[in-house]
Amino acid sequence: MTLISLSIRERKSHGSEQNSAQYSSSEQRLSNMPAHPDVIRALTHLRSAGFRLVTLTNSPSSTSPTPLEKAGLSKFFEHNFSVKSVGKFKPAPEIYHLVVKELSVETSELCLVACHLWGIIGAQAAGCHAAFLTRPHNTNLLAANVPVPNFVAADLNQLAEQTILSKQI
Repeated sequence: MTLISLSIRERKSHGSEQNSAQYSSSEQRLSNMPAHPDVIRALTHLRSAGFRLVTLTNSPSSTSPTPLEKAGLSKFFEHNFSVKSVGKFKPAPEIYHLVVKELSVETSELCLVACHLWGIIGAQAAGCHAAFLTRPHNTNLLAANVPVPNFVAADLNQLAEQTILSKQI
């Protein structure tokens, strides 16, 4: 199974210099954020268990050093996908199909990991598995006719254990 980690940073500028400056300041802070304490251990465990790890973002590709490089995480991911090559944003199915094509895998072999439900819903609609990280102050919202994620965990270590166990079944 291939796990996709998603990051979302969308530029929302209304054309004013103040909004542009605020965006630049926020973008700078976001690009320098450290990883959650559980991430390195979980990614190491997943890679050791044979999982392929890639990223998929609505953000444009960034120059080096990337946020993943700054956080010491880039070594875990074999590829970083951006929606720019498809011209559509998640949750459009075309972006997940791009990952399938580029990695030469079946859609059912992909598992999207996210802290937001729109990505989860989009990935499942495209035929992928989905894992929802609840993290503090983030909960899974259950609603009629909305798919339930295949995995739900409070941190990435718990999620790694769940996905590794499911691979063994």
